Amino acid sequence: MESPKNSALTTLCDEETFKDFSDVESDDTTLVQLRSRSRVFRPVIILLSVILVLIPLIYFTVATPRRRLKYDQCGTTADEARARGCVFEITGFTWLPRECQDTETEDEFLDYLAENDLNIYRDTKYTDIVPIEEVRLGNGPGFFVRQQYHVTHCQFLLRKLHRAQTSGRMIDGQIMPTHHTVHCGEQTLSVIQDPSWREDAIQLSYTKFPYCGKPGGYNVGWDQDHGRPTAWTNA
Repeated sequence: MESPKNSALTTLCDEETFKDFSDVESDDTTLVQLRSRSRVFRPVIILLSVILVLIPLIYFTVATPRRRLKYDQCGTTADEARARGCVFEITGFTWLPRECQDTETEDEFLDYLAENDLNIYRDTKYTDIVPIEEVRLGNGPGFFVRQQYHVTHCQFLLRKLHRAQTSGRMIDGQIMPTHHTVHCGEQTLSVIQDPSWREDAIQLSYTKFPYCGKPGGYNVGWDQDHGRPTAWTNA
């Protein structure tokens, strides 16, 4: 049995229903006309609803470019990267599909290295300087650099990230994750805050093969426990 409260609610609803239609004529002719109008306007309303849904979908489909890459990553070796039409950027020590290339930032970075004698070395004692032309080939696992080089590379990668975001260019998987920006911020702050910071501390700049357009790739991270690149990663 329904409670009095439920009965009262039911009664209220019934009364509201009657009130809504109290001014409508009750003769059969009027009811037929109302039903006829409803049948006429129903398809129109449905059509308008469909149009309102389709307009934004069509707009975003046309306005948003769909970039399908033949390769979204350059493999695991320099030879494989070249075969895929990729390019090597010293800024990040990365093999990249051309869609993620930033020639402007790369040129600025190379100019800065030359103007400030930030060299790249074959040995940890900084005695064997590697010519930039050789570095640009992207061969081998990487080379040694000073800590000052590391901080500089971070600043230019942040520049590259900002340019990619403002221009709509695709972003590579090394600089896309937030943790890379956090890392670069920590490197910059350490110059100011860490009294033990040394600009000549030994750093290995190793070759990476990030994705283009999504985070991660091959060798984009460093395994601190084993002292080597992380191989494949998706973050």
